[in-house]
Amino acid sequence: MKNIQTIFESFVLLGALCLALAIFPARAESTTRIINATGISERLVRPDLAHLEMTIDARDVKLDSARREAGVRTVAVLRGLKELGIGDEAIDSGALAVQPEFSWDAKSGARRLQGYLVARTIRIRLLDFDKLGVILEYAVKSGANQIAPPRFSLQNESSLRREMLTDATRDAKQNAAAIARGLDAQLGAALRVDAVEVDRPAFPSPIILRASAASAEDAAATESYRPGDITLRVQIKASFVLN
Repeated sequence: MKNIQTIFESFVLLGALCLALAIFPARAESTTRIINATGISERLVRPDLAHLEMTIDARDVKLDSARREAGVRTVAVLRGLKELGIGDEAIDSGALAVQPEFSWDAKSGARRLQGYLVARTIRIRLLDFDKLGVILEYAVKSGANQIAPPRFSLQNESSLRREMLTDATRDAKQNAAAIARGLDAQLGAALRVDAVEVDRPAFPSPIILRASAASAEDAAATESYRPGDITLRVQIKASFVLN
């Protein structure tokens, strides 16, 4: 009986010791003083890369005829791009997409094959914005049915954002240090640093510039597109120990 009581008392003592060890770190952590700070990095940039997308499509009751028509116009567009100095590495001519087209008979409820739509999308990466207007004009004349507005971006956006993350982190640390000095304390180690998600920049629509003295046809062929500048912004949230 005495042995059982001794064992029971040992379990109680061990349980109390474990509870004390579990509570102590929590109390120690709760007394840690923390500073939260935000860092920001902003840069005004001008896009240096344009993405063009044009689609050539043809319809016919016969699939071979639609394919042939789309192929002839595609060859004309690609030939023109090369004549304008656009290299193969900057052109993605894609693959032919074939879609049968049907009509519905209201009386019978059946569908009937009307013909075929054959389409091919050409994508271009362009560094020389002075060629934008000429390329678009030539594409229309060569048989491109649909041309999307140019989409602008940066060639080195990823590396630029990494540099800005470094700058924003330093800014957050400097802000936290300023707060610590105001409290007559010393800034300690960083506990946590988070990069705030920032939307990708939406580059403004290009401005179309034309020579005022040129004729309407010449102006359309030589027009140039210049996108406006945009501000890239990166934000950091950081927590530091206050000593």
